[in-house]
Amino acid sequence: MKELHGVTRERFERDVVPAYEPVVLRGVAGDWPLVAQGRAGLAPCLQYLMSFDGGQPVDAVLARPDATRAFTYKPALDGFNFTRDRRPYAALFEQLWRYSHFPEPPALAAQSALVAEALPGLELANVLPLLDASAAPRIWIGNRATVPAHFDDSHNLAVVAAGTRRFTLLPPACAPLLYLGPPDYAPTPAPMSVVPDLHRADAAQFPLVAEALQQAVVAELAPGDAIYIPPLWFHQVEALAPHLNILVNYWWRPEAAPGRPDDLHLAAMRLAMLALRHLPDAEREGWRALFGHYVFGARGDGLAHIPEGQRHLFGDVDAAADAAMRQDIARRLDHQR
Repeated sequence: MKELHGVTRERFERDVVPAYEPVVLRGVAGDWPLVAQGRAGLAPCLQYLMSFDGGQPVDAVLARPDATRAFTYKPALDGFNFTRDRRPYAALFEQLWRYSHFPEPPALAAQSALVAEALPGLELANVLPLLDASAAPRIWIGNRATVPAHFDDSHNLAVVAAGTRRFTLLPPACAPLLYLGPPDYAPTPAPMSVVPDLHRADAAQFPLVAEALQQAVVAELAPGDAIYIPPLWFHQVEALAPHLNILVNYWWRPEAAPGRPDDLHLAAMRLAMLALRHLPDAEREGWRALFGHYVFGARGDGLAHIPEGQRHLFGDVDAAADAAMRQDIARRLDHQR
C-alpha cells in the first residue's frame, strides 16, 4: 500500500483524496496524548480514557473465541455470531481488564461511539489537523478481533491510537469475488462479506477469494499511524494486539447541493434492486445500458448537444431543485404503498 510521511492538510486534500486509492499516513497522530497512553499499556490507557467518561452507555459486541475472532454471520447466515448490548465504558474497561488475564478470551469491542458524546473532551485533546471539525471522530475500543470485508459510502480516515491493526483493502470491482451478504442484512450497517477472514478462506467453499486477494493491498498500522480509505473500497480490519486496540476514525462526504447532505447512495442502490429485480433478463440489460448512460456517462462532450442552462439533472443542481426532485421521488414511493 502506498505510504506517505509528514502529510499536510493541503497535500492531503490536493493529492490523497482525489487519487481514489488507499494511502497509509505514517505518524500523522504521533503526538496525540491518547497514543502516548496507548503505548504505555492497558491500565494507563484505560485510566486516561476514564478521565473523560461521562457514563453514557455505548454499543458493545461480544463473540466467542475462535480461529478468526470475527464479528460475522452464523454459518447458516440465519443470524450473527455475537451478542450486542449497551453498557458504560466503566463496565467495558473492567471486562477488558479481566479478559487480559485469559489465554484466549472472547472477542469484545465497543464500536463507533461518537467521541464528543461518549468521552467528551477527548476529541479536543487529540486533534487531527487534516480534516475540518465537522468530521466528527468516532472511537472503537476492544481486544483482538476481526471485522470482515465491507465497504462504506463515505470517505474514511482511521487513526490507530493503541495496539496494531492490519488493513486489507480491495477495489470496488472485487465485489463479485467477495461473497457479499445481502445489503439490507449484515452484522453492521455496512454491506459485508460472509467470509470471516479473507486470508483464511476455505478455498473449496470460497474459491473466488484467491482471485480477489491478487488485487488486494495490505498494511499494518502502529499507534499514531493513519489510513485513508476511499468510498466503496472494501476493507477487512484486524485488531491484532491481544488485550487492547483503539481506533479513532472520521467519516465525511461533501454536500450534494448547498445545504443538502450527500446521503442517497445506498438508498438508491437498494431502490434500484427493488425496482428492477422482477424484470426479464433482457429488459434488465436494457436498464443496465441506460444506467450506464444517465448515471455513469453523459458528461463533458457527451452533453454538447444540450445548452448548459438547459441540462437540468444532467447539470449542476441547486438546493431548490434538489429538494423538489427528492419530494417528487418521495411522492412516487408513497403511491406504491
